[in-house]
Amino acid sequence: MAIEKMLLLNLVGSLDEEHAILQQLVLFENIHLNLEHSDVYDHNYMVHEYETMLSSEKNIKEENYGELEKKYYESANAVMQAASDLDVSLKLDKSDIRKYRYDEAEKDLSELEERIKPNIELIKKKREQIKTLKVFEEKIKYVHENINFNEMLDLHYFDYEIGVLSRDNKLHIKRNYENISALIFKIGYIEESRENIYIAFYLKELKDEIQRILKSLSWHPISVPTEVSGNIEEVKSEIKEKTAVLEREIEDLESVIIKNKEETHLLLNKIYTRVKLEQKILELKQQIIHGNNVFVLNAWVRKKDKLKLESAIADMTDKYVAIFKTTDEVGKEFVPPTHLNNNWFTKPFEMIVKLYGLPSYNEIDPTPFLAITFCLMFGIMFGDIGQGLVYFLAGSLLFRKNELAKGILTRLGLSSIIFGFIYGSIFGIEHIPILERIALVHGGPLAENNIMPILLAGVIFGVVVLTVSFMLGIINFLHKGDIEHGIFGKNGVAGYLFFIAMVILALTVGNIIPVSSWLPAGVMIISFFIMIFKEPLAHLVQRKRPLVSGDKSSYFVESCFEGIETLLSSLSNAISFIRIGAFALNHAGLFLAFVKMSAMTDNIIYKFIILLLGNILILTLEGLVVFIQGLRLQYYEMFSKYFSGDGMTYTPVKIEE
Repeated sequence: MAIEKMLLLNLVGSLDEEHAILQQLVLFENIHLNLEHSDVYDHNYMVHEYETMLSSEKNIKEENYGELEKKYYESANAVMQAASDLDVSLKLDKSDIRKYRYDEAEKDLSELEERIKPNIELIKKKREQIKTLKVFEEKIKYVHENINFNEMLDLHYFDYEIGVLSRDNKLHIKRNYENISALIFKIGYIEESRENIYIAFYLKELKDEIQRILKSLSWHPISVPTEVSGNIEEVKSEIKEKTAVLEREIEDLESVIIKNKEETHLLLNKIYTRVKLEQKILELKQQIIHGNNVFVLNAWVRKKDKLKLESAIADMTDKYVAIFKTTDEVGKEFVPPTHLNNNWFTKPFEMIVKLYGLPSYNEIDPTPFLAITFCLMFGIMFGDIGQGLVYFLAGSLLFRKNELAKGILTRLGLSSIIFGFIYGSIFGIEHIPILERIALVHGGPLAENNIMPILLAGVIFGVVVLTVSFMLGIINFLHKGDIEHGIFGKNGVAGYLFFIAMVILALTVGNIIPVSSWLPAGVMIISFFIMIFKEPLAHLVQRKRPLVSGDKSSYFVESCFEGIETLLSSLSNAISFIRIGAFALNHAGLFLAFVKMSAMTDNIIYKFIILLLGNILILTLEGLVVFIQGLRLQYYEMFSKYFSGDGMTYTPVKIEE
């Protein structure tokens, strides 16, 4: 079993040491909080006994969780704002965080803000000025050169405004020109947006009225910076000079800030980690149970972490009592979380299992079985040395950062290479003398004497993996104490006998094995009736009464339909695996078509292009189809026999960014 063994931790600690103990548990990063049975404090005599032993001078009601939550939230925002201002990314830094108190973090943050805030504000202001200048510069490049801002600044009774209007609103202005107490002139045209730039002159006392009218026409004003003067060319030159000066000033201010940027970054990370730790501790405090003098915490811990955890808590205080219980001791009331622990070969396939569901704690982890069978399926259906090598290299080189994709692709590629040697195929070419000597399938899969054996090999493979699937399912059912489904159910012993008897019956009918057809047929009939009467038979064995729960007629109608469904699924189960052999033939046949097409031309370049395109098509389209078929066989034919996928994810308490 590749599922980690779990222990249930019952921890009772003094309120005086609550913060210190919870800090250790959060930083330990290997406890899964169990929030079931929250009435443990009221109904547990031992807890009350420990409460008298663990004295406390602290009253839990003194802490205002709402205020603390607000305080930590504001601190977190302040740290993130400081990091944003300094253009650095925050990371958790847990080194020596136990010795770094929250009040120290608050003080450091306050001092840091005081040191950088004035310069940051100046930088922001100057960046806004640059932005305004650049926007204005972008707009005035479309304005006629005869505009002079000095002359317009000398106006005493008039004011002006520059803005942009669409073509439709321009026509609207023309139609209502007599109603607008302003002089409006076109001074430029923006070709990209097909908009006109206008300047409007109006009496200063009519400013509000004119702006209201212009706004109603979707007038987009262009803000004119106060520092610009002269004609258009002079303004452009002035903007460039002013922008350069502002950028130099920003650089000088930034050099002051980033003088010790690396040290400041490390300090910010430290403050950020402390604040996040306090938030997580507060979150835990709100979830666990509190008494008058003690707090009570239930959590799941991996068995291998027990000694480490005990040592971590003991290093902080002796005012606690910790009891570890195995899953057998706690019974079925508490449901342990599932934490998969597979070896290097099977671990990447955990992703495929989790797409279907997570195994429950008492189930057999399907990952190792899936990893082996999925690789075999893919190799059989897509066996080729060259194409398998492409997948292997793609996994190794293209997906180096994605461990799951890398792991799955490299393993499937290796399986494809191995079966490529069995088929004697490299990039679809099968008649290579060296490979033909090694190959077990001579002449390629499409050779006349190979087609039926390959299809039968797929069925045999299916019978074998389904047998293992049934066995795993029976073990899972019996481990849960479910005799009804484990012995008498369609995925139990009776279901397997029905399935294997059907396979043997097919072999006897085809005169493949010298056994009377009546024997497997008889086993099928007996198994069929056992499955129909599974509940009364299970109750009879367990000495339960009544033999059938609920309405008897409804039960037997449902059982008969279930029996028919079992008959149909048993027929389809083994036959479904014919597709493994069929896809192996399809793989060879598809490339044979490209080989025939390449033979139609004498041009060596055209031949190469056709074969290259054929390989690309096979690697992408057919590779995807084969992968999906493998998933289908796993999920629908195999998982349905032994895997429920209703486990609870192991989510250890830890600080999260």
